[in-house]
Amino acid sequence: MAHQVVSFSNAYSAWENWNLTDFDSKIDGLLSLKNAMSESQYSAVIGFHIEQAANLLSLTHELVGPTGESNELYTSGRGVSLLVVENNSEAARLAALAQCVAALVAGNSVVMCSDDVEFTQQLDAAYQQSSLPTNVLHFTSLEASQQLLESDVRVVGFVGTQVGERKLNQVLASRTGSIVRFVSETDLTHLTSVHDPHLSLQFITERTRTINITAVGGNATLLGALDAGK
Repeated sequence: MAHQVVSFSNAYSAWENWNLTDFDSKIDGLLSLKNAMSESQYSAVIGFHIEQAANLLSLTHELVGPTGESNELYTSGRGVSLLVVENNSEAARLAALAQCVAALVAGNSVVMCSDDVEFTQQLDAAYQQSSLPTNVLHFTSLEASQQLLESDVRVVGFVGTQVGERKLNQVLASRTGSIVRFVSETDLTHLTSVHDPHLSLQFITERTRTINITAVGGNATLLGALDAGK
């Protein structure tokens, strides 16, 4: 149990810094991971989700400020993402990698639970060669996921069978504390998530930033105008 607790603790600490990292730096880190896997088919999966996320997450959106304030809508990572990979097939590897990249680019740290030693060693080797921060990506056994689910994970990704999906969903429903986002891939024939251009949106939360840009509390005269228009 101690090893899993340390993995979560390190992943959580890494998330706090990674989430505050500017988006361009996140992209650079993931591109270095892509380059480290350039001789495999996994490189294309990484590149696809980097490109799609850049179109979705890189911009801050200006919202209406009815009293003169500045309102900005932006995205943030949710926390530690736990990826449970039940299947060791090549299709499962692609789905797991897609979820991993989508979670990282959205600003989360990742703990991947899988018994596919060949794949996790290959991905870990690429991670060690990349410029991604220390502890932002962890690997552990599939069995360890049962204990890690007791930690304050904020997103759970799953790759495997519908039976496994249902059991994991029931476990998440019985948990106390924060609601956990559940991202699942059970169609290992069509691999919908691998080709989903919006996959990164499954791993984000939306936030707003409000700044008063007039002398005191915004432009109060606009409040009167809003009342008059009712």
